[in-house]
Amino acid sequence: MDINEFQRDKDIDPNQLDLECIKQSDRFFHWCKLAVEAGYVVDRAKLRLDVTKARLEIACRQRPADFGLEKSTERGVEASVLSHDEYTVAYKTWLEAKRDCKLLDAAVASMDSKRKMLDNLIRLHGQQYFAGPNVPRNLVNEWKEYQDRLTSNVNTQQRARTRRRGEG
Repeated sequence: MDINEFQRDKDIDPNQLDLECIKQSDRFFHWCKLAVEAGYVVDRAKLRLDVTKARLEIACRQRPADFGLEKSTERGVEASVLSHDEYTVAYKTWLEAKRDCKLLDAAVASMDSKRKMLDNLIRLHGQQYFAGPNVPRNLVNEWKEYQDRLTSNVNTQQRARTRRRGEG
């Protein structure tokens, strides 16, 4: 999770409530998508952990001497597998994926909280809580500029992914 991106997305500019509201659904979806991807990574890491454990258990039962056992008892097999380096690496990978997923779930909750805060700020604005001289802005132009920046960011990300895959 990019903490700087999250910080930018969770902040509210009270002088641009209209734009904040327009951008909110895109921001919320972006963080939901990242959270879903993180959940997928957790599931894959859990599968790798389970497969590693099963493979090590089979190997330990077939060749207990390779695992430092005289014979394969259930407790001996379990202890050998849980202390095996390969299992430990898979377990740590799963834990890291779970941590990242929880952080992104918290980011999604924060974006939902931002939506509620925007609702409250708009209600206050409607009650002229922030009354003062104001110059109306061209919302259509502001929205177009936001969409152009968003498209540019997506294109940049796609080019970076292509380069990482060695296709570009």
